[in-house]
Amino acid sequence: MEELLDHYVAAFDRLDAEQIAGLYRMPCAIADADGVQTFTEHEMLVRKFSQNCQQLQQLGYQRAQYQLLSVKPLGDNQLLVNVAWRVVFADSQLDFRSVYIVHKLEQRWLIFSTHVYPGSFASSQ
Repeated sequence: MEELLDHYVAAFDRLDAEQIAGLYRMPCAIADADGVQTFTEHEMLVRKFSQNCQQLQQLGYQRAQYQLLSVKPLGDNQLLVNVAWRVVFADSQLDFRSVYIVHKLEQRWLIFSTHVYPGSFASSQ
């Protein structure tokens, strides 16, 4: 799971919408500051992350860090993953948490759904 999250952070650190979207499977769902959205086409997801990356750049994005809080199997090829995030900007930082459902497809973990919610970066649950 750390490999998927490391790739996710690296893609965000490069503000690379194509690489971020490449870590999701189709169809997928995301509930974040943009609202609840479902995506059935890769290009739609790239468009969403392109807009997010532009916003992050305007806010002075520096880097992201994560803490893997829990991983729970949901079957042979599905996991429920809870992550604490810290996004560092030029003059501030933002802490939040996300719950992911990830699917293993062709020996690779991909994100099926993301739900972002308020929370701290500290590892206490």
